[in-house]
Amino acid sequence: MRGEPVVFLIDGYNLMHAVGMLRVGLPKKQFAPARARFLDWLADAARGRPDTLRVVFDAVHGPAPSAEHGHRGLRVRFAFAQTADEQIEELVRAVNVPKAAAVVSNDGQVQEAARRRGCGVFTCQAFVDWLIAPPRDPGAPPPPDDKPVPEPTAAELAAWEAAFRMKG
Repeated sequence: MRGEPVVFLIDGYNLMHAVGMLRVGLPKKQFAPARARFLDWLADAARGRPDTLRVVFDAVHGPAPSAEHGHRGLRVRFAFAQTADEQIEELVRAVNVPKAAAVVSNDGQVQEAARRRGCGVFTCQAFVDWLIAPPRDPGAPPPPDDKPVPEPTAAELAAWEAAFRMKG
């Protein structure tokens, strides 16, 4: 999945909670500033990546539907009259190229819907781990193995040659 840009469908409040930017009992009037701080953090962390991040927030009891809008390179929408999970499942069903999409959620039902459709699945923690790792240049060679493989010694080569001569 990681070679071409990916469209990430992100459960906004789920990820906000996972990264500690949304606490239980937050007064309603503080949600908008908390969301803005979270979206700024996410935009900063995603800078330089070719991927599209679509963040969906719950708005079951919102006053009216709203269009998807941009926030510093992110795509943001509110799931009017439904949960973010329901909206993400709809977006998953509408994806044209499932391998070019991934869901970011800790919700098992959303993850399963994405898997069934052939989309990638990230838990919030796995996504944050990916997000904070430096982006890799698609044209760059793969990173070296952590454990270098030493060149065989002359004695080791001789032992292998002898072993294969005996079998042949």
